[in-house]
Amino acid sequence: MKEQELMSRYLLAFIHGLKKAGVTQAVISPGSRSTPLALLLYRDPAIQTHILVDERSAGFFAVGLAKSSSEAIALVCTSGTAAANYYPAICEAKASNLPLVVLTTDRPPELRNVGAPQAMDQQNLYGNQVKQFSELNVPEAGEDLLRYSYWQGFTNSLIAQEVPKGPVQINLPLREPLLPVEVEINVNQFSTEVFKKTSDKVELTGTPLEKLFEKKGLIVVGGSQTIETAQKLLALAEKLKWPIVGDPLTNLNNCGKISRHYLKHAELIFDQLEATFVPEVVLRFGTLPVTKNVMLYLKNLAAENISWLYIDESHEKKDQLQLTNLLIAATAREFCDAVLKLSLQSVNEAWSEAFYRREKLAIKAQQQTFLNTDFSESHAARELSSHLEQGEQLLVANSNAIRYFDRFSQVSEKKYTVFGNRGVNGIDGLVSTTAGLAVNSKQTYLLIGDLALFHDMNGLQAMRQFKQSVTIILLNNNGGGIFSHLSQTQLPPTEFDALFGTPLNLDFKKAAALYDANYQAVSTAAEFKAALQRSRQQGLQLIEVQGQQAEGYQLWQKVLKTYHEMVAANEKDN
Repeated sequence: MKEQELMSRYLLAFIHGLKKAGVTQAVISPGSRSTPLALLLYRDPAIQTHILVDERSAGFFAVGLAKSSSEAIALVCTSGTAAANYYPAICEAKASNLPLVVLTTDRPPELRNVGAPQAMDQQNLYGNQVKQFSELNVPEAGEDLLRYSYWQGFTNSLIAQEVPKGPVQINLPLREPLLPVEVEINVNQFSTEVFKKTSDKVELTGTPLEKLFEKKGLIVVGGSQTIETAQKLLALAEKLKWPIVGDPLTNLNNCGKISRHYLKHAELIFDQLEATFVPEVVLRFGTLPVTKNVMLYLKNLAAENISWLYIDESHEKKDQLQLTNLLIAATAREFCDAVLKLSLQSVNEAWSEAFYRREKLAIKAQQQTFLNTDFSESHAARELSSHLEQGEQLLVANSNAIRYFDRFSQVSEKKYTVFGNRGVNGIDGLVSTTAGLAVNSKQTYLLIGDLALFHDMNGLQAMRQFKQSVTIILLNNNGGGIFSHLSQTQLPPTEFDALFGTPLNLDFKKAAALYDANYQAVSTAAEFKAALQRSRQQGLQLIEVQGQQAEGYQLWQKVLKTYHEMVAANEKDN
């Protein structure tokens, strides 16, 4: 695809996002770098454009437009000091709560900090005088990038209009040639609305949404959810007869409510799922779960005719897939309560039952594989889930720990709470976070790898200082075991070990002694189970499970193979 065509499609998607969020007027300060954006806005019959040569005057003209229209106004300029001349007007818009969408075009990255003309640092140019700063990617090919461009235009314009209203800055780096060409994009693929709550409640009765809940749907839950919210979500799945998936932090696995609609083994079920398993509605809560196969499955549905609903509890529009058709600013419990009140005419039970049959095969495949393999880190994660009792709490570390617990933990009727630090998914600070959790005096567990424990051994001092009852299950594969699941494992051993395997060769028994923790190394399932039983309310404990870096990957491949063989045999029999 020619560069000009690529850029034109990218900017048309962005402009469509502006329009979907209610932008109907644009103030343009002429310049070179802004040429493609200015021309496409000028040519758009749905956008009324106002051309003012002086940027300072243009900025205040946009302030007046926003005051008179009570609408979001786009403000467009070229790169360099042109953008700086908008600053006084942006300060006024911030203080007056006026929704300006400031579109500063910019030099591409390769022309920054190299002495190129009309290039200056435009990152966060307006500081705290704007509600949000975003910089778009340089235009690239691909449907994902078109959705991304649309989503940035749409969500940033919404943010400008949300109370408290105010200006936002979007920086758009563009490469030459700068003249756009005539192209078309399918704007129907970018269709997002915002559901407005009545007062402080979600009211769905009598709305077009009612009929959606009588279709074939899938519920996808991510982020941290409380036990109470997890129970509501399972009740929702029960009413709609929709399968529901979520990782350990959603607590769907252990909220005291067992549901045949909950797909505990989603990582297996959504691996190479057939085309017959295509929903008509996808209902999402929170960020995407850690389960990678679910994410890939959802991305592959992008071309399907599906209604995508996103419950935007954070009001931050964090849709990684950028596929949302309807944003609903509400808490999960508010939304569940609203749906639970509906009187539905029909539900498709056969749809959910097809997933349930796959869930049963996944359970069987795991059981068979675990019976035929030696004790490992994966076995420890599975056994730990069976050990946890009512009212206890667990923090699962990032990298392998949360993935093993996601894949292998078992559904429990015990109401224990699972936590994690999945905001930015780092391996630092996890021991100290656990110490903070343990202040509530509940029996606390930490499932963690050796690199993550090494990064935060100082957190053991907090546990020692406050005499906390914490049991640490250390999965020690002597380095970065997570990389055995990724493409880096194809590298030569000398490169892989140095950069990714990173063996520490630490004796954690000595670390336990330093912080007065009871220590035990286990090598069998019986030893691990006994160590867990002894650990309750016994102060600080460190149970070390030693393994090999590739072990988890190899076991998972066996589980996948067994599962797909069972699916094939089951299909043949039917």
